[in-house]
Amino acid sequence: MLQQAFWLAKKEFKSQSVSIISTVGATILIAIFTSILLEQSVSYLFGGGQIFDRIAIMDIIFLVLTPSFGAIFMSRPYLSFQTIKDDPFSKRMALFRSLPIPVSVLSLSRMLLMFVILFIMSLAFYVTITVALPSHFFEYMSMSEYLIFILFWFGYSLAIAGINPFIEFGTNGKVLHIVPWIFIFVFIVMFILTYNLLERGIVETVLILVKNHGWPLALVSIIVGLCATFIWNKLLTIRLQRRDYL
Repeated sequence: MLQQAFWLAKKEFKSQSVSIISTVGATILIAIFTSILLEQSVSYLFGGGQIFDRIAIMDIIFLVLTPSFGAIFMSRPYLSFQTIKDDPFSKRMALFRSLPIPVSVLSLSRMLLMFVILFIMSLAFYVTITVALPSHFFEYMSMSEYLIFILFWFGYSLAIAGINPFIEFGTNGKVLHIVPWIFIFVFIVMFILTYNLLERGIVETVLILVKNHGWPLALVSIIVGLCATFIWNKLLTIRLQRRDYL
């Protein structure tokens, strides 16, 4: 089953190479901007720098955008509202379901593709940030702490990104465009609660937790991310078995 899923995911990956390259380019641009915000935040928290007043923007990037790295968000279905009408993901899955491919293989191939895309985009994102950060950044955070910070957010992204293939192939084009707004609403609520309780943003809180707790924080995040991916795979399998494509 795993070999079949890998083969199918590989075919899908090759067929979307242009959109993947475009998504990498967009991710790098986001990362350059993020490096500026991250440096200012760390300087403020640990170096006594100027008051950091762009907390919400950085929280949006890490909480809302990094999970989207598991999707090819520069592809046509994500950029056009025509997706609501055409529903290209459902049409593609209907084709797959007409072939003698087990549902479990289809579901696993979607998750494998999501993981590969997430890994590539996260690599582009964090490598770009690392290169763009000024050298004095690492006077406030050690390389070990910085790596823990990255692994924590990768685990978080992995936990949430599993919803992407579920929405793409388990729902329809309308849901694909509605869910991001739900995420934004949830983010606003989380940001307001966190800032009112702790008087700092969510990313800033994570930076402090990294300083205080170290590697266990990264380990827990990665484990949660892997467990969540397993759950999303099961949910997608069940959904594909029950969904009628006629």
